[in-house]
Amino acid sequence: MKITIKLLSDLCTCSGETYNSMVDMDVVYDEYGIPYIPAKRIKGCIREAALEMMQMEIISTETYERLFGKEGDKTSVFSLSNAYITDYDTVVNALRMCKDKGLASQQSVLSQYTSTRTQTAVNLETGVADENSLRTLRVVNKGLVFEAECDVRGFKEDTEVLKQAVSLVKHMGMSRTRGLGLVDITLEEDKRASESHVQIEKKQLGEHNKLRYQIALKSAMICKSAKGNQADTQDYIAGSKVLGLLAGALGEDGYRELMLQDDELIVSNAYISKQNQRCTPGRISLQKEKDQPYDESGGMMILDMLYEPDVTNRQMTPANIDYMSEDCVIADVVTEISYHHQRPKDKSIGRATGRNDGSSFYQLCSISAGQSFTGYIYANKMQAEMILDAVDKLGNIRMGYGKSSEFGAVNFVIDAVESENTEKELVHEAVLTLASDVVLYNENGVLTTELNVLKQYLEDAAGVQDLQITNPFLQFVTIGGFNVKWRRRKPIFYALGKGSTCRISSESGFDMNLLNRTFIGERISEGYGEIGVKKVAETPDVYIRKNRSDDNQKEQPCDDHIDIIQRLLQSEFERRMQSKVRVRLAEKRKTYEKQANTLNAAVAKLRIIYKTESTYEDMLKQIKGIEDGQKNKLCENLANLVEPKSLQKELLQEMEKDYGMTIYNTWSDEALYKNVYRAYITELKQFVRTVEKKGDTK
Repeated sequence: MKITIKLLSDLCTCSGETYNSMVDMDVVYDEYGIPYIPAKRIKGCIREAALEMMQMEIISTETYERLFGKEGDKTSVFSLSNAYITDYDTVVNALRMCKDKGLASQQSVLSQYTSTRTQTAVNLETGVADENSLRTLRVVNKGLVFEAECDVRGFKEDTEVLKQAVSLVKHMGMSRTRGLGLVDITLEEDKRASESHVQIEKKQLGEHNKLRYQIALKSAMICKSAKGNQADTQDYIAGSKVLGLLAGALGEDGYRELMLQDDELIVSNAYISKQNQRCTPGRISLQKEKDQPYDESGGMMILDMLYEPDVTNRQMTPANIDYMSEDCVIADVVTEISYHHQRPKDKSIGRATGRNDGSSFYQLCSISAGQSFTGYIYANKMQAEMILDAVDKLGNIRMGYGKSSEFGAVNFVIDAVESENTEKELVHEAVLTLASDVVLYNENGVLTTELNVLKQYLEDAAGVQDLQITNPFLQFVTIGGFNVKWRRRKPIFYALGKGSTCRISSESGFDMNLLNRTFIGERISEGYGEIGVKKVAETPDVYIRKNRSDDNQKEQPCDDHIDIIQRLLQSEFERRMQSKVRVRLAEKRKTYEKQANTLNAAVAKLRIIYKTESTYEDMLKQIKGIEDGQKNKLCENLANLVEPKSLQKELLQEMEKDYGMTIYNTWSDEALYKNVYRAYITELKQFVRTVEKKGDTK
């Protein structure tokens, strides 16, 4: 289903941010400058409408709490995404293609959808504005239509109640009692085809399978850390969240059957991917020289301190590489902060105050939309078949915290069955890196981070008794979590953190490929215990890069037929037109300064003619009829300085050369004349003031 919102008046979805001291209250917009309506704002308005229905006994308290949840022990049965403009994906693709051309800056795009308003506070005693009370707010222009995805998991009657509540919402946003935020909002069936979550066939499965899953974020996603701080988020998607998704898809009985199989189900963490390749945590042993820059090609030579390189007389600092691909391309996860508020329990107050009235202001940190993450599910044939069947039946998928509104909309797909290297490769020394946090128990069943316990786990996995760990670089993390079924927090403790690394050796030798197929420690079904083993390098030098060579793809031409592109081109045309007029006038400054006595009168006459005539040709005819010869000549020179059609032709040629695009929505001759000369006369008025002021100082 989807919610459609049509703006019947301007709307201000206050973001809690300011823009460059020019806008005190800004709207919410994305990285491209396209405004959107956060799902939390929409859901809050619908909830208020449903609350009134409950208070009027139109619906029961049970129905209300089932629809919107109850604090502490009950979740909402419907989820909602942010509302974006219609054809949002088409607009974004067009903007992305021409972003490097300098045309589609964030603020220039935003100006096509918004405008600004000013307001002030009036002193009731004096009747004049209070000092320092002038405020500027940005509003989304009326007439725009927004759409939001909506899923209802309750009964059929819940959908009908929700439709009624949605139809009662008539205002949203701020200043809704002062003319802003009038909307027409409806809930209807979404006729778009549902997404496919499985792209492999069962005949591809073997006895042991490594299923690759990919998660593309359609909206921001919150992955809370074990500390529970809502202003902080993990930069990866934990295997426990994917396991929870599978549990929900299978149902209680199916999930129990899945986990009771002889082979333990393992779900790895999903890490950021680049060019469809999964990146893994960077080793904390990697260091660089202090303030060392990247070279011209976006690369940098750093050192792996595992090999104890000679760094005499060099000041070293951690390279702080979050994630890195197999070919040493670094990857960073983009996160964002969003600001929110909760209104007072007394709805007559109308706004959050932050006082002891039930209202509050808070912020949430999340992984930004548009990024892709990759992980693996290790399962036997029966487990894999059960997973494929269950996932294939899922509709729209949401994951993480706050997934009932605004956050967590994802495209989850199982797209490949990868084969593992089962050939035996015997080595006596290798480099071990923890690809995820590792939870260890000692022989007494106590959680620990001791290296000798890690050594024991590795020996059991490799089948050797003489494994040695040297040159360890370790970091420790806090592990916790929340059991959804029992609604209780899991115990919080320290574990070995991802990115920890060391060298391992054995005189008898061990199978490196066997260790690469093994998860060690406890809670491996939730993503813990993943390790990576590589051969010892010949040199401590590691060359890292920001991008692969194939990242610099050939620039695709921008579709200049898209409405937003034409509007941006038109806006750029107007800006260049004003600039060109200003430059031409400045070039004649010395000439007109000599005619300062008659310049003011000539400009005044030109202003009158502009208001009365509708074409440039008619203006020239009127100028020829001026009796005063000196004024006639000056007006004629001023008119000849800016000829609308030739100016338009010149600018269109320049822009087509600069952007490789054409403006199709050109002005008519009358509109061209009016727009060009409106800008020209504005510049002339300012020019006259400058000339007169200069004359007074002589």
